[in-house]
Amino acid sequence: MPPSRPRASVPRPNFSKPRPTAAASAGVRPSPARVNGSALQKQSQWLARAADAERAGDGVEAELCRQYAEHWFRVSRGQD
Repeated sequence: MPPSRPRASVPRPNFSKPRPTAAASAGVRPSPARVNGSALQKQSQWLARAADAERAGDGVEAELCRQYAEHWFRVSRGQD
């Protein structure tokens, strides 16, 4: 039996720390942006963003913002 060769070391993935994404390193803000304040303030801010998106002609973004507003409405009522 011939002598065995040592195995080449295979790099192992490091699962302990998440890798930063290109957007995070470039300082790009994730969407949807964080909104500060109470649940009712967040609801009104999302409704304002929905109105802005509707005026811009982006119905999909407007619906997304309305869904976030509904979420914060439910949070304010203790239903979520």
